[in-house]
Amino acid sequence: MRITYFWRSVAKTINKKSYFFVNLIVASILIICLYFLASYGDFEIQDIFLKMSTVREEDDSADKFIKAEDNRNKGIKTILLWNTLFGSKDFYFGEGDIFRDCPINKCKIFNERDYLNVEDYDAILFHGNELSKYDVPLKREMKQFYVYVNLESPANRAIPYKYYEDYFNLTMTYRLDSDIPWTYNIIEDVKSGNFVAPSRDIDWNASRNYTSVEKAVDEMPSTILDIVRGKSKLVTWFVSNCYAKSGRMEYVQELSKHIGVDIYGRCGTSSCNRSRDCFGDVIEPNYFFYLSFENSFCDDYVTEKLMNPLRYNVVPVVYGGANYSQFAPPNSYVNALDFESPKELAAYLKYLSQDLRRYQSFLEWKKYYRVNGATKRAVCTLCEVLHKQKEPKMYSTLSDWYAKDKCPIQTHLNDVNKYATKITLMNRK
Repeated sequence: MRITYFWRSVAKTINKKSYFFVNLIVASILIICLYFLASYGDFEIQDIFLKMSTVREEDDSADKFIKAEDNRNKGIKTILLWNTLFGSKDFYFGEGDIFRDCPINKCKIFNERDYLNVEDYDAILFHGNELSKYDVPLKREMKQFYVYVNLESPANRAIPYKYYEDYFNLTMTYRLDSDIPWTYNIIEDVKSGNFVAPSRDIDWNASRNYTSVEKAVDEMPSTILDIVRGKSKLVTWFVSNCYAKSGRMEYVQELSKHIGVDIYGRCGTSSCNRSRDCFGDVIEPNYFFYLSFENSFCDDYVTEKLMNPLRYNVVPVVYGGANYSQFAPPNSYVNALDFESPKELAAYLKYLSQDLRRYQSFLEWKKYYRVNGATKRAVCTLCEVLHKQKEPKMYSTLSDWYAKDKCPIQTHLNDVNKYATKITLMNRK
């Protein structure tokens, strides 16, 4: 039995090997035939594949060109989002027809690079903080608009490559002198809904009929008065970046020696779950003041740190490098840089919290203005600029425009002067 089993196994092995060798021989013959056919025949096989590939590419390119021409004939400007904005593929612009309600709305936006030939987009938006010189378009038409997008201050996110000089045609940043200003929020007239701020050419005309603190308070809605009377705590601050270049943490540490400051977030001992409306549930009903302290002192750099508290019945205390009169209504905030020391600021905040009529006057602006999101306005301005500006200009030194001498207060901070005050501003002059 064992002998029989052995010979059967040998036979199976021989059959398997024979099958393998036969297949190997057949494959070798086919390869040799194809080689000679390709080398000495009337045509070359590699040319066939090359031509097939070329035809497909030409057809694809022609199809994209036709789509681009169709948009041009309809007067539609096409915009490509080259990279992401902090991971958001739509730059937080939203989905669908984002230009639908704009005064000039003939624009389309894409985040797929190959929807059109890259040189056929009317404009390409590049988020500066996520842009690499190794990942840029390989083709470019001179009529295209390359738009530099950035919402971070140059003190924190400098332009890293000289490669980008003589590269961009338009700017879309938080700066008010951008071609397309994209601020964190805007202020509108309550009655008309018209845009008011932020603006270099500001007009707070709606609030000029202020008469006196007493009248302003007498006209205050009862709901706001009830909220103010229910407040019992002085100052609060939500912060997670504990080592900002503006020296804000050092300022608050000194301020805390003279007035109570409750710090929420990674840098403090208090917390508020992100699923809650922390401003509505915690800050507005309990606190008189919120610290709207920026992480750097740069021109026009005003973020949600100011705009968030302005939406609620709480008075923000600002600390930054902007001209705040261009961003928020008169008598709507307290500026820390109006005081020579944190101790002096603390004394003023205590006074306001004890004089409710004076404190309530800081909320009177809400009868005339409201805070709204700024992204829609920026999107509409983008479309408008692309239609109105016929020839692309060029930022020959974008790094100078964005960063050079744009954070002057910042340069005065050091190991000795760790934070800024009114004295810092006086020394600059």
